[in-house]
Amino acid sequence: MFVLLLIGLSGSQMAEPVTLRGHTGWVGALAFHPDGDVLATVGEDKTLRTWETTTGREKMLFKRHEDCVTAVAYSPDGKKMATASFDGTAQIWEAAEPPTRILLGHRGVVFSVAFDPTGKILSTGGIDANVKLWDVSTKGELATLRGHKTWVNSVAFAPDGRTLATGSSDGTVRLWDVADRRERRSLSGAAGEVRAVAFSRDGKWLAAGNRYSTVRVWDAATGKELGTLDGPPGDVWTVAFAPDGRELAAGGGDWDRPGEIKIYDTATWREQRSLKHSGEVLCLAYAPDGKALAAGSWDRTVKIWRLAGK
Repeated sequence: MFVLLLIGLSGSQMAEPVTLRGHTGWVGALAFHPDGDVLATVGEDKTLRTWETTTGREKMLFKRHEDCVTAVAYSPDGKKMATASFDGTAQIWEAAEPPTRILLGHRGVVFSVAFDPTGKILSTGGIDANVKLWDVSTKGELATLRGHKTWVNSVAFAPDGRTLATGSSDGTVRLWDVADRRERRSLSGAAGEVRAVAFSRDGKWLAAGNRYSTVRVWDAATGKELGTLDGPPGDVWTVAFAPDGRELAAGGGDWDRPGEIKIYDTATWREQRSLKHSGEVLCLAYAPDGKALAAGSWDRTVKIWRLAGK
């Protein structure tokens, strides 16, 4: 059982990861409930699944999208969830119940979703190069943010909710003023398509995972680049900061080959260790307390590691 594997670790020891099996296709996104007791996963099999993190048991399964599910997020209070899909929709779920709101507006695949810190606004990014803001309570569209030239693969709100970061296959990360609905800054020159963006919890740093094995980090306030890091081999599909801000994790790999997660020390931006996955890593999430790291893969599995010394 998962709970047994997490006991008694210290120093350099690290338990073997717990492997969650149930998806019948790649696992494209995952998210921890704010309480840390549930992990939500979505993927190619069109399902949303939730798992008990204390036991590793599958808790619920829903299939309400008509095609592959690409993204999942919890609202800050944990009472709502949002998903996105190849079927051209985003859906808002009320606490693990079937979706109560279906958001239509993108032309084609919706790749990403994110709640703002208040839980009142949802952002989505799609294959149509558009970024949209939605009113969560009414499902009404608040704005369409235009500027990217092609697919918007990732969206992330800054912790203060004033800024939205978006990453695109056009090779740029764009920062938007949420209140004014205007682009504030474009961070260009990325080494290939931008697959993922993430803010640190304190809002100091912004990281992007790029195609061709690179991770870039900026000062979020000034846009000054702090470093370009060597990422996992192949595409870097996902990046995540640890809740305490001391680590940045990046996951990726090549098709049909074992994947890798590199973990960097944010004091130096140097790689401090790596974790191996049996398949290409497509998504990552730290547990809210920072004591575990979950990764979903092309090989249809999710692995959860207990992090040493946490």
